[in-house]
Amino acid sequence: MENRLRIEKAQGMVEFALVLMILLTIVLGIVEFGYIFQNWLTVQNSAEAAARFATTGQGTVDPVFDNWDSARLAATKTVARNKASALKINSSASPNQPGYFSVRVYASDPPVAGKEYPGGPNARVAIDVVYNLATITPLSQIFGAWIPIRAHVELINERFRHPGYGTPPGILPPTIVPTPTPTITPVPTATPKPAVNMFMRFPQAAVDSKK
Repeated sequence: MENRLRIEKAQGMVEFALVLMILLTIVLGIVEFGYIFQNWLTVQNSAEAAARFATTGQGTVDPVFDNWDSARLAATKTVARNKASALKINSSASPNQPGYFSVRVYASDPPVAGKEYPGGPNARVAIDVVYNLATITPLSQIFGAWIPIRAHVELINERFRHPGYGTPPGILPPTIVPTPTPTITPVPTATPKPAVNMFMRFPQAAVDSKK
C-alpha cells in the first residue's frame, strides 16, 4: 500500500511538471508576442511620421545651394528617431547586434541613382526603418538574442516648390480656360395697343320710334 502511494505521488509530480512546462511556454509566448507587437507598432509609426514629414517639404532649402536636400533629409531622419524614442536603441550597435536602429530615405527622382534623397515635388518617397529588438524571455532567446523589425512606407510628395523646379512633365494639372460669358439678348419693347372706343349702335328703326 505504501509503495502504491509513493508511485502515485511520483506520477502526480511528473504530470504536474509536464503541465507546468506547457503553461510556462504559453505564458512566455504571450508576453514575448505582446512585446514584439508593441515595438513593431512603434517602428511602423516612426516610418509613417517620417514619410508624412518628407511629403510636405518641411526643412527644405533652395536646391541651387543644396542639390541633395541634405537639411530636409536630416530633418526627416530626426523625425523618425524622435517618434521611436520608446525603443531601446543602441546608437553604437552594428546591424548584427540588438538595439540597432536605422532610417533610410529614398525617392524616385534622385540626382544620382542609389543615393538617399527625400525626393522633389510630386516624386515618390520611401522610408525604411529597421530595428533589432532584443528578446526578453528565455524561451525566445533559444532562437536568437534579437529579432529584426522593419517598416516600409511610401507616399507621394506634395508640390511644395514652384513648378519650374523638380516637377516632371505631364504631371501639372491642365490649364483652365475660362468659358465665354453668353451675350444677354435684350428683351423686346412691348408694342403699345391702340385705344378702343366703346359705343353702342342702335338700329335706325328704334331711333325713329322714339322721335
